[in-house]
Amino acid sequence: MIGTLLISVVWLLFTLAFFIFTTTHFALLFAVGSLIVWLWLVLSVYLVKGKIQCEIITENEIYKNEQMSYQLRVQNTSRIPVTYLQIDLVTEHLFTGRQESHQHDLSIRAKSTEEFSFVMPRNYMGQVNIRITQLTIKDSFTFFRSMQKMDTQSELLIMPNPYLLKLQHTEQNQHVLQTTGMIPTKKIGGEELVELSVYKPGDSVKQIHWKLSSKVDDVLVKQYETLTGNAVMMTIDFTSFTNRVALYDEFIETFSALLYSYVAGDHEVQLLVDHSTGEQLTIDNERGAANAIKEVLTRSVAQVSMSDEQWKKLRRTYPNCIVMTTNSARSTESQTIVVSDQKEGSIS
Repeated sequence: MIGTLLISVVWLLFTLAFFIFTTTHFALLFAVGSLIVWLWLVLSVYLVKGKIQCEIITENEIYKNEQMSYQLRVQNTSRIPVTYLQIDLVTEHLFTGRQESHQHDLSIRAKSTEEFSFVMPRNYMGQVNIRITQLTIKDSFTFFRSMQKMDTQSELLIMPNPYLLKLQHTEQNQHVLQTTGMIPTKKIGGEELVELSVYKPGDSVKQIHWKLSSKVDDVLVKQYETLTGNAVMMTIDFTSFTNRVALYDEFIETFSALLYSYVAGDHEVQLLVDHSTGEQLTIDNERGAANAIKEVLTRSVAQVSMSDEQWKKLRRTYPNCIVMTTNSARSTESQTIVVSDQKEGSIS
């Protein structure tokens, strides 16, 4: 604002001085022309202020390594075109708090709405907030400017790509699946039809196969076999996290690959996702694994970190629980996977 005022004053003084000390028709024309141009430039900036609306358009969620783009929908409701519009944005990784500033220079016609596409410069995972903080409107010669504060925002969830995880990481995690003691002894139950037999006294009427019995002379009943399989208890711990986006990506990829590995091995996974409330998720298929990863990506640091007391309670309550942690001090415990600055992806 001070720069705009200074330019206006200097220009006005120069025009007046030229008109006073140069007594010609050219000086008069110059003064009148300068006044008209000056008024147009000022009005083109200040009459537009408050009449520019911006909206951020993003996908709700995408996979990492896909084209991470967003669109800006800009509406100019004034009768004056904007030849130079500067939009200031901030992208923030919500888990780590990392922020990056960006600027986009656009132009937009009068009484129009236009969309502009941009590619995000970073390619990380997690929940990202894109926020417009300020609009700066400048005239054609960028002499004058007006600024408009804004707080328009949109959120984008960036997921690990499950297909790349299966190709790159599942085979690397087979030693975890085969490690002695890594699989708890809890069983999951189910039933499967194995044969039909002739009805005998004492058989349940509910098990009679009425449709098939109507076609033969005997009453047939269904015989089932009980199925059992291994259930895995897992949890995550971001205690001692250094807020590095690269480390966060490494942690989420390792966790996701391990989760998909267990599901592919027909294991049911009990995932403890909140240490303060004890909230758990039951995962037995790929869709459940994807939903669990989304749940983890939208959690805060406090929700996925364990205090020393919670750590001790977890080991007492679930001694066979597999823990993924960023705390290297806890790597001495069995069934602990450490992902940290010093020791990434190691298994104790």
